[in-house]
Amino acid sequence: MNVLIVHAHENKNSFCSAMMEKARQHFIDLGERVVVSDLYQMQFRAVGSKHDFSQLSKAQYYKYPIEQLYAHQHGHFIPELTKEMNKMAEADLLIFNFPLWWFGMPAILKGWVDRVLAYGFAYGGNYGMHANGRFKDRKAILAVTTGSPQHFYTEKGVHKRSLEEILRNIQEGIFQLVGYQTYDPFIAYSVSRVSAENRQQILLDYTRFLSKIIEDGTV
Repeated sequence: MNVLIVHAHENKNSFCSAMMEKARQHFIDLGERVVVSDLYQMQFRAVGSKHDFSQLSKAQYYKYPIEQLYAHQHGHFIPELTKEMNKMAEADLLIFNFPLWWFGMPAILKGWVDRVLAYGFAYGGNYGMHANGRFKDRKAILAVTTGSPQHFYTEKGVHKRSLEEILRNIQEGIFQLVGYQTYDPFIAYSVSRVSAENRQQILLDYTRFLSKIIEDGTV
């Protein structure tokens, strides 16, 4: 099995980074092939633009998705993006590992989605969406850390809704849209406010979560 972890935390000593490393080592220990895209370490550019292409089409009106399609058809993506697309194309399991920012992904990870899940490569062109998506035989997981405790994410809590509901846009609007089969996200709540013992328990729970996915035969 090929695993791609897309990691979006700047601090290597963060708990979010510890989760990434725990997943990486867990799959290696099982004999799986693991690739990590550490976006901050890579200094990955978050903004999609004409600079993503080595050559533009001759269209009179510039439109980013159309240029993505042209680049995919003619091999005109810059090497930075081609490398990430190749990682994604080879991965049986995709993991987004990130801290929750403003009820969503950090900008650097959203930029990875904008630029790598390109029109023509991940959807459109020869590929449909949802059940007919390019990645319909693949799996995807969200591994998320939060600053707020779990009880904040309830109907009566500060945020008025569950984090699973908040993350639905990513699950349905990104992963499932291009065909991925998804799981409930793994959420590490309030990691900066809990004890070291609790953080170790979270890491143990995470490895059990990952093991169950394999044991179920679903990856």
